[in-house]
Amino acid sequence: MNPFSTTAAASSAKKKRKRRNVCLASTAAAVILVVLILLILALTVFKAKKPSTTVNSLALDDLSVSFDIARLAVRLNLTLDVDLAIRNPNRVGFRYSNSSAALNYRGEQVGEVPIPGGRVGADSTTPMNLTLTLMADRLLSNSQLYSDVIAGSLRLNAFTRIKGKVSIMKIFKISVTSTTSCDITVFISNRTVGDQTCNYKTKL
Repeated sequence: MNPFSTTAAASSAKKKRKRRNVCLASTAAAVILVVLILLILALTVFKAKKPSTTVNSLALDDLSVSFDIARLAVRLNLTLDVDLAIRNPNRVGFRYSNSSAALNYRGEQVGEVPIPGGRVGADSTTPMNLTLTLMADRLLSNSQLYSDVIAGSLRLNAFTRIKGKVSIMKIFKISVTSTTSCDITVFISNRTVGDQTCNYKTKL
């Protein structure tokens, strides 16, 4: 065997290994650089901000009251119009799942309306109008309703919970829960809504 051929082959193999190692190192460096850039963008330019749900107004759409004096009972039909807005301050869209809004009386749920899932575009606000109807049959056993109606006012609570995700560059997905709780007073005599107090919370 020619010693010069053996030396040449070894040298060639060594150069190939060196080129391969350089190529692998360059690829690894490029991947790390891309990951760092994406991470920096996710933490700065595309940093997740809190989408929020806001109640702009609550209005009485329908109200009817009738008394059963013999049983000291009252039949009540009530419908509220809720003007709602979902605000997304992020530079990417916010997609939320099917949710619901509830109407509560003295801690008891007496009405509910579904909120279909959807998407709010980047730096956008989506208006939403809901109709909350009180389910009269759920109040038949509530002994305090009669005295409240006689007193002329009802304290109600409208509650919404929106759950969704903010997807940053289709890599980072951040879960978001936004809740709204509004306490209102319905005045029976003049059929108006007053004393509205709303609390908003958003969790990332």
